[in-house]
Formats: sequence, C-alpha cells, structure tokens
Amino acid sequence: MDEPLQSALYASIATLDQLKKMYDMGVVDVRSYERESEALITEVRNCIEQMRRTGLDVGNFVGQARISESFPEASNMLGLYGRDTRQPGIGMTTDQYFDYIGLAVLDVATANSSKGLMGLAELIVEVVRLLPELKSVSYNDVIEAVNRVSQHGLIPGIRTLRGGVKVVELRPLELRRDQADVINAAATKGYVSIEELMMQLKWSEDHARQVLSSLVDAGMAVADIRFSTGGRYYFPGLRPRDSTV
Repeated sequence: MDEPLQSALYASIATLDQLKKMYDMGVVDVRSYERESEALITEVRNCIEQMRRTGLDVGNFVGQARISESFPEASNMLGLYGRDTRQPGIGMTTDQYFDYIGLAVLDVATANSSKGLMGLAELIVEVVRLLPELKSVSYNDVIEAVNRVSQHGLIPGIRTLRGGVKVVELRPLELRRDQADVINAAATKGYVSIEELMMQLKWSEDHARQVLSSLVDAGMAVADIRFSTGGRYYFPGLRPRDSTV
C-alpha cells in the first residue's frame, strides 16, 4: 500500500471496524458511536471517490488487502466485498433488495409506533435481527431503506436532534424545541430525571415537569416517580441495548 490514499482508506476502515466492536461490547455510547461512525464512513467514501478519480482500482485494493476478512464489521457497514460486485440478494434487483429491508423497517416501526420515535442505531439493530437470511445487510443498507420508506410517506423518517443525536420518527411528531432538548438529554441512557434537566438545561423544576408531562401525554415517555430512582422518566424508544427496564 504505497499510495497515500490506500493507506488512508485502510486506516479509516480499520478504525471503523474497531469502533463497531467497541460499541457492540458497550464501551462506546450510542451518541458517540453514531457521530464517530458517520465521520469515518464519510472519510472512507471520500477516499474511494478520490481513488476512482485517479484511476485506482478500488475493488482490487479491497481484495488484495483482504479487507472483508480483516475487518468484517466495517465491510458489512460499507458494503465492501472485493472485486466481485455484490448482489443485493439472491434473485433480487437493487430496488427489490431495499424494498425487502423496507418491509422489516415497517414491521419495526409498527411494533414501536406508540413510542413515537426510536434511536437510529436501535432501529438498525432490530431490523437486522428480522433479516437473518440477509447475511451481509449493512448499516448503510438499513439507512437507505429507512429513507426510501420515508420518501414514500410511510414513516416521517430520520431526524437529527440538536446535539447530533439521530432518531427515527415512527409517526408524525410536532416536537417543540424544549421537548427535543429533553429527548436529546435522554438519548444516551434512555431516561432522564427532573434534576438532570434542571442542571443541564438550566430550567426551573416547574418547567422540567411540564415538558416531561407533555412527553408522557404524547406516549413517548413513561414516568417512574419512585423515590429510589429520583423521579426518572424513561423513553422506551431510546432504551439502551443492554437495558432490561
């Protein structure tokens, strides 16, 4: 790998693969994972585009460097499978492939519609679980399917909250800014307390209670006012992967 672009591409893919493994082990939180993986995917795409413009064979590089064998997690996320063009699915065209994933997206969206929204990473995990027959379905494939389903008006789609947290709206939501701030604060843990909102957002206790109550009324939050929890409000759609709540 004498070419600087090839070295940069290899490094970005290796880093993405390690990040995914750390996320799966629970070492990296959802917010950091989404932000950092998106940045790394953008770096990879930029490297690939520059390589193509300079006439370098990307497929040949991926095969010779044994990218899919060395970095399987990143390869699945990026759809990198060496020189051979990947077929989306046995007997499927590209459109049929994304329609197939889109049906799983709708199944997850329907099952969780009462929550109003889900973290993007959590939705991806649930969709992939429904598709064991698609061995190579990637992070980007699910996002593309979500976007296609959204374009057809079946779900509102992906939304980026202030602070960079990505969620998927499962039904039309008219979130006020203060409601979005609460969801953003709860995104990593899946819950937030009145005290945390008062400290993080500099709100009064009355305002924090009012906003949380409005989210409970909308079906997006569940109140747990036990003394032992300090008055937590849980967001089922943002529940961390290892949570049993």
